[in-house]
Amino acid sequence: MIKKRVLEQWGIKDAAELYGINNWGAGYFDISKEGDVVITPFNNSVEISIPEVIAGLKERGLDMPLLLRIENILDAQISNLHKSFRKAIKNLGYNGEFRGVYPIKVNQQQQVVEEVAHFGANYHHGLEAGSKPELLTAMTYLKDKEACLICNGYKDKHFIDLGLYAVKMGMKCIFVMEMPNDLDLILERSKKLGIKPLIGVRMRTSKAIAGHWGESSGERGIFGLTTNQIMEVIETLKSENMLDCLKLLHCHVGSQISNIRDIRATALEASRVYTSLIKEGASMGYIDLGGGLAVDYDGSHTNYSTSRNYSLDEYCADIVETIMGVMNEQQIEHPNIITESGRSTVAYYSVLLFNVLNVSKFETEEMPESLPDDTPEVIKNMLFAYNSLTVRNVQECYNDALYYRDEVRALFI
Repeated sequence: MIKKRVLEQWGIKDAAELYGINNWGAGYFDISKEGDVVITPFNNSVEISIPEVIAGLKERGLDMPLLLRIENILDAQISNLHKSFRKAIKNLGYNGEFRGVYPIKVNQQQQVVEEVAHFGANYHHGLEAGSKPELLTAMTYLKDKEACLICNGYKDKHFIDLGLYAVKMGMKCIFVMEMPNDLDLILERSKKLGIKPLIGVRMRTSKAIAGHWGESSGERGIFGLTTNQIMEVIETLKSENMLDCLKLLHCHVGSQISNIRDIRATALEASRVYTSLIKEGASMGYIDLGGGLAVDYDGSHTNYSTSRNYSLDEYCADIVETIMGVMNEQQIEHPNIITESGRSTVAYYSVLLFNVLNVSKFETEEMPESLPDDTPEVIKNMLFAYNSLTVRNVQECYNDALYYRDEVRALFI
């Protein structure tokens, strides 16, 4: 109950409940017994006090604002993703492997890309590049030959040449076709340089999915190939005797997908297209579901746009189970699974520290337990609402407001 409290009565549990740190902190942030906000990057075995970090920085002559980077959280997020997929693969008897990929565009800072490549080497975690500078960066930091280097985005002659040289260096550099004319340039440059390319195709899903960049999905999406265009790619590769170069099916429906049903539906549709490509004679081997793994920013564990209604284990298990079911039904070998989780990898990795801008005090008088009989009904209702107020129902009201906001927006789109 939110009522006036004596300062001595305010405790750690009250602060944790008010700020919801245990809901959105994902185990990386907590409040210590001393009342400090702490970082716990190693599953709560170590607590790093943020006020103590600030004091140490000031002793060295630094001042706010500062961006505090916690590289160990990058390690933990990559490890958790791979461990969850490995657990699902083992429990379900899946015969393929998981290969995570980090999209450089999510955070292009040198410290981030370098640490992701370093920590990811233990799991063959790769990188995704959508431009020439990103491709050069990936070729510089990605030392693991088993990791995948996914090339998305616009591709000109120089971009393709770089990727082909990466293949010649022994890297698993896969060109993902997002536009129909990509194939002609890939084939032209590969013949010119004498290097056999690794090719993937990005499919368009049948319907758009809610989420950030969700408008890029669906039949009217601006990226990806239609079913007819994919078949034209197959025929072209057959005529060039290069169908064995087609290795990957890519399917990306947006970022921050908060509803697990959308993820399952996407995996199901992509799996069916993948089996069709196998039956057409393509060797394949990889199915890439792109990004989408959401971050529970508000801690509500719902399908609101700032949250997600699933756990990491559920996300991994649903993807593996869905793909496995389709492949078993069609008696096709299980492909290696790729996801391009960027947001979830770096969301908790940095903290902005800045000085308190202002301090205000709100003085209240003791609320009466009862009101006189002649008190207006509106005042009585206000007192009842005040006495009924809790942190939980305030959060629920906030979530409802977000939901109806999105409903209203949808009416005008």
